[in-house]
Amino acid sequence: MKEVKIGCSSSYQKYGKRLDTAIIQVPRNSKISGLFTSNKFPAAPVKVAKRNLTNLDKKKKTALFINAGNANAATGPEGLKDINKMFANYKDVNVLPFSTGVIGERLDLQRYGKSFFNAYKNLGRSSWKNFATSIMTTDKKEKIVKKSIKIKGETINFIGVAKGSAMIEPNMATMLSFVFTDLKISKLKLDKIHRLACESSFNSITIDGDQSTNDSSLLIATGSSLISLSKANEKKILETLQDIFYSLAEKIVLDAEGATKLISITVKGLKTENECKTVAKNIANSLLVKTAAFGEDPNWGRILMAVGNTNISFDEKKFNLKLGKLHVFRNNKLSSSYSEKLGLKEFKKRKIEIVIKLGDSNKTSKVLTSDLSKDYVSMNADYRS
Repeated sequence: MKEVKIGCSSSYQKYGKRLDTAIIQVPRNSKISGLFTSNKFPAAPVKVAKRNLTNLDKKKKTALFINAGNANAATGPEGLKDINKMFANYKDVNVLPFSTGVIGERLDLQRYGKSFFNAYKNLGRSSWKNFATSIMTTDKKEKIVKKSIKIKGETINFIGVAKGSAMIEPNMATMLSFVFTDLKISKLKLDKIHRLACESSFNSITIDGDQSTNDSSLLIATGSSLISLSKANEKKILETLQDIFYSLAEKIVLDAEGATKLISITVKGLKTENECKTVAKNIANSLLVKTAAFGEDPNWGRILMAVGNTNISFDEKKFNLKLGKLHVFRNNKLSSSYSEKLGLKEFKKRKIEIVIKLGDSNKTSKVLTSDLSKDYVSMNADYRS
């Protein structure tokens, strides 16, 4: 998508010479859908981005201004004033600011201001990989997903970039995620498919049960493609977007701080999908389950405990548990096909699959999480040092 211009630079602060600021400029009349943290302490850039999104000047181009290393959260009125000062000279642009990093510290306006100025001069010269690098904090890897699909002989392009490796427990969006497409679509329909794509991806991952003050997800449609969203192609486009969002979500969990395992938890058979998700997330956030995964200990009793430790009603006689394809519990008793040796084999895998059935309905929910390692504790204990 050549119409999307990328410029990156470094403020030479927390990450030395590494890129830590980015500007992404999109064409006039691009449609932009935003989902943001529901944390009760939203960061200053979240407040400004939400406000500016509702009042975009169609005569101006829109640009995302993103910095890593400082969250500009819990900075009070001064944090908002700092944003106004930093972007006061960008009068010909709709400014959408995003920040990620340490909470409670004010922005260094001189350093970040200069870096944004350099990034603006570099618009069109930086790559998607540069962008992905520039928004990393404790991430170990860049997170980029690219896809193209054909509809009526025409190509529709999708590119997604995200960051996140801790403080991940979304309630609406999660971490920082920016997905771009050249599809023609109305703002109303873009909002709809954005929420649907988030629900089965970013809303279904957890690393540590903590939702950030800065979580933001943007879906941007430039409209440069010859294809518009229609009833005939909506299913294919939504499935493509869901694949992209899910791939980004999986990359986040795989890159979780100190993680050695990706854990997939599927819960089936309850009255609603929300009930299934509640149980799945309770397992995903269980420290005992996560540490068992790290220790490669197939302690299925911890999974059973986490299932029963919710306010969701179910018939315990219908409790079924599988590790991958291995039956552990069937109809509320230990399966005759289960052995510790076979359970250990499942827990030694890089990707652990837990499947639970609690009833006879067709409702289901899947949640991704990681294990909890010694490195996670060390990394977060030393985060500001």
